[in-house]
Formats: sequence, structure tokens, C-alpha cells
Amino acid sequence: MSIDYVDARRESESLRRWRQTQYARRCRSQAWLLDRVGHGQQLTIGQLGALPRPARCGWPLTGVGIRLYEGRAFLHGAQHCASPWACPLCTPVIRSRRAQDLRHAVHWWRQTKDAHGLVFVTLTVPHSKSERLGALIDLVAGSWSRMRGSHAWRRLADRTGIRHHVRSMEITWSPTSGWHAHLHVLLFTETMPDAKTLKKSIHVLWAEAVHALDPDRKPVSKRHGVIVESVTDEGLLLAEYMSKTPDKRDIALEMTRGDRKQGRRAGSMNPFELLDDGIDLNERTTRALWCEYVDSTYRRRTITWSRKLRTDSGLAGTEPTDRQIIDDAIHGTPVISLTAPAYRMLRRSPSIIAATLQLVEDGQVPLAETVIGQATGMDMDSRS
Repeated sequence: MSIDYVDARRESESLRRWRQTQYARRCRSQAWLLDRVGHGQQLTIGQLGALPRPARCGWPLTGVGIRLYEGRAFLHGAQHCASPWACPLCTPVIRSRRAQDLRHAVHWWRQTKDAHGLVFVTLTVPHSKSERLGALIDLVAGSWSRMRGSHAWRRLADRTGIRHHVRSMEITWSPTSGWHAHLHVLLFTETMPDAKTLKKSIHVLWAEAVHALDPDRKPVSKRHGVIVESVTDEGLLLAEYMSKTPDKRDIALEMTRGDRKQGRRAGSMNPFELLDDGIDLNERTTRALWCEYVDSTYRRRTITWSRKLRTDSGLAGTEPTDRQIIDDAIHGTPVISLTAPAYRMLRRSPSIIAATLQLVEDGQVPLAETVIGQATGMDMDSRS
């Protein structure tokens, strides 16, 4: 048995487990969101219309089936919520595309001039365990806008050579600290500034912005409130995010893939982990936290670019919306057609969906049809 074959099978099995986890998460998310509106009763038309988008993701439309595109199988013909925050299936697609664009900008900046630098900044605010997530997001985002729009920031940018930036928000939760919303900012600088000096300058501006919006809040920590890291190793930019080398990371994915990251503090978790089995919380608590997360992130942007960075770096056209990214990702050749009843039954079985998609990718379409038929009791119509 060749090493390449073993690696391919290992990758395929890893993808199957990931899919099973994501579909299971979506099922639980939708069950909680539906129950919150209907309280266990059948929903009316008005209640259905009031559901948040992630609650309707995956609902069948017409022509539901499995398609194959560039070696990857996926379900086609269902609704997509296009949520960059709260959908276990749409979020990775959207954020991967955002990471692709950011990686392009990073390479462009590095190649235009040898002296160009990149600085990775993390901005946090003091918070309490009981603080509501929506208010915390407002404070963090508002403080950034206030700092970025100040004359002091423009003077700092001129002095240190900051020409562009990309800003993203990451959210975690922990039993000891509650919600934790913080910003990651990638600064594109003319030269590589001294990290310690830059940290002191940014800390002053960040602390002033936070205090201006919430004068009663504790002062921003001098040690943890602002973290500045100089990106000097090109390997950090090129390594895969899930690299086997834990001390290397892809800056583009570090910025955009908050859905995959574990919380850095002991006991903290990313919000999708609230949907998993085996966490040390009762269901009532996790359900309330998840619904709060869905509501608080609704219509929030996950990543913003400074003006002219996209055009200067050669990214054509306007920045695609989350919906456009999802729509652009739906292509491929029809392989298996599903009736609406069969699809609805499959939606309740994440492990069967994951196994079926893997079989299609492995070229075992008849076996995939058999699995679906046994699970649903219905005949499948395949197309080569």
C-alpha cells in the first residue's frame, strides 16, 4: 500500500468526520432556533418568516441532489443562509474566500517592495462574565471606528508608515469570563516598525477610544489589551492554517477563520463548540448562549478592508457579498437526484450525509445510492 494512498484515505476520512460534525451542528442549531420561536409547537407562516436565516439553511427548494465539482461532492438545490458567523456549513465557505483575497493582498504587499512590513495586532477590552455579547460587540467595533477616525491615528500612521489595514472580529466564550469579543488587525506598513514602540502608541489610542465610549469600564490592560506581533517569517504566511507545526500559522486564515479556532485561554471555546456533545454545560445554558450569539452577530461584518487596499492590490471588481460568495460556490455536475422527502430524512442524519458525500467523491456512486435508499426507503435516480 503506497504512502500516497494512505494519506489520501486519511484525508478523506478526516473530511468525512468534519462534515458529520458540521451537519450535526447545523441540526442542533436549527432545532434550538425553531424551538425558541415555536416553543415546541408547529410554526405558523408568520413564525416561519420571522426565523433567523441559519434556522432555514438547508431547507429543500427544487431539484435537490448531490453534485460533484473539482473532486468535491456537495448537496445542491437547498436554501443557503450565507451567514458568515452562525452557520456551520456556510461560514467556512465564506471565510475561506475572504482568506483567499487577504492572502492575495499579503503577497502583493510583500512582493512590491522588500522593505514592506506586516504587523498583526490584537485589540481587547475588559469585560465581565455577565456582559451581553451584543453590547460587547458594539463597544469593540465602535472603539475601533473611533480610533481609526481620529487625527491621532492618522498621525501615527504617517509616522510609522501604516498604509493599509484589514480588520476582523473574533468571538469566544468561557465559563469563567463569559463572552470575549476582540479584534485582529493586519497592518500593511512601508517598513517594519519596532513592535514595542508601536504597541505603546496603539495602546494609548485604543484605551482612549474605549474610555470615550464607556467611561465606567475598567482601563484597558497594558499587558493584554493590545498585542503587537511583527510578521517577519514568510513561512508564517504560506503555511496551512491547520499546519502540523503548531507554532506556524497562515495570517490570512488567522484573520478570517474564527469558526475553526479554539479559544486561546484555558476553558474558552469558539461559539460552534456550544453545539457539540460532551461540553461541561447544561443544554439550557448552551441553548441560550447560542441563540444570543446568532442574534448578536446578525448583519455584522466579519472582516473590513481599508479604502483602496483591494484595488491597489489588484483584486478586480467590488468586494463580493456573503451571498455572492455562496452562490458562486454552487456549481458542479449532477450525480444523484433526491426527492424532497428523501432529502428531509437525510437532513436528520448527519453521519449518513457525510458518508454518502465521501462515497461519491471516491467514485462509488452506486454504493452511495444504496446507502441513501436503505436510509430513506426510496429509490434513487442517478446521473453519470
